[in-house]
Amino acid sequence: MARHRCNICGAEFDTLSEYRRHMQTSHPERAPSAADLESAIGGIGFPALPARLAEHARARGSGEIAEILDDLPRREYRDAAEVARAFGEMRSHEEKPGHQPSERGGAAAMEALSAARIASLFEGVSFPASRDDLADHVRDRARDEEVKVIERLPDRRYSDMADVERGFGEVAGEGR
Repeated sequence: MARHRCNICGAEFDTLSEYRRHMQTSHPERAPSAADLESAIGGIGFPALPARLAEHARARGSGEIAEILDDLPRREYRDAAEVARAFGEMRSHEEKPGHQPSERGGAAAMEALSAARIASLFEGVSFPASRDDLADHVRDRARDEEVKVIERLPDRRYSDMADVERGFGEVAGEGR
């Protein structure tokens, strides 16, 4: 008889270590994305300091994002792209947990565009924009493989960076 049951999918495990491994690999905690960040600070007037960004995010019900914004380097941010870059840089310097769930997908993750890289590539883009507009905007500053990923985005009009992030999510889902 199994002693540990997953409350999410119902899988059962004889040992606690099997259960923990299952939770890390099958149901990892979702990290905040650039789209979450964009949504939390949407509508704020720039330039803005981290404290004001955090206050705005809290008012919109995004407490987890507000905590992250509180930890950003204390300086004035000119736009959401600068905030996303600082967020990405901050996250890249965090100490990684010693118990990584698996190496499955590790190679693909290394090739994926980070939120900070996406924000820097699309800095200054005018919305709404088509997929082709986005690709043209980044062509002179993106690596060839990055342009190819952008060209694989769904062919539609994108209203803001959060919409672009959702498009990247759809492209990432194709590989599964």
